[in-house]
Amino acid sequence: AEFKGSICCIGAGYVGGPTMAIMALKTGLRVTVCDMSQQRIDAWNSDNLPIYEPGLDEIVKQVRGKNLFFTTNVAEAVNSSEIIFVAVNTPTKEYGFGKGRAADLTYWEGAARSISQATNESSALFNGSKIIVEKSTVPVSTADAMTCVLQANAPKGVNFQVLSNPEFLAEGTAIDDLLRPDRVLIGGPQTEHGRAAVASLVS
Repeated sequence: AEFKGSICCIGAGYVGGPTMAIMALKTGLRVTVCDMSQQRIDAWNSDNLPIYEPGLDEIVKQVRGKNLFFTTNVAEAVNSSEIIFVAVNTPTKEYGFGKGRAADLTYWEGAARSISQATNESSALFNGSKIIVEKSTVPVSTADAMTCVLQANAPKGVNFQVLSNPEFLAEGTAIDDLLRPDRVLIGGPQTEHGRAAVASLVS
């Protein structure tokens, strides 16, 4: 069945902002981009966007306030959305095991905790689940680790389906890359709920 719910994205940076602007433009669904940085959200709500990409300004102005919204209220956005994209920074670790090579998942784990804390029995769900979509190019096992963090804090009766949909955007051509991607990768759990979650993202 075609997905008809609401979408939010945690992370209003280089991936989250443009991706969600195109999502709002192309689907007509309600899309909310949330970020802890008031300064960044204020910029997205102004005439001076925090990033420059050819074509982005026109698209944001076309959908902002209609079905594209920017907010610092992460909890409300998460609670009212069935699909939650996570587009936070995953920098290379600067200390400890894997220093200089491994991805630092501190922000990702923080996002996972925010999602589980904002979810309750009355939250917007798809087939009884919140669908979490990781946009960053994170290590393969991240989805499993995030599922553990999410489920550990989940209210009774709520499941989380964690999907991977990495973004391949090049600076200067991000809008074109989003409108005419040369590939789209989506991965998820090979279970009944997992396949249903993948199908809803595809739709």
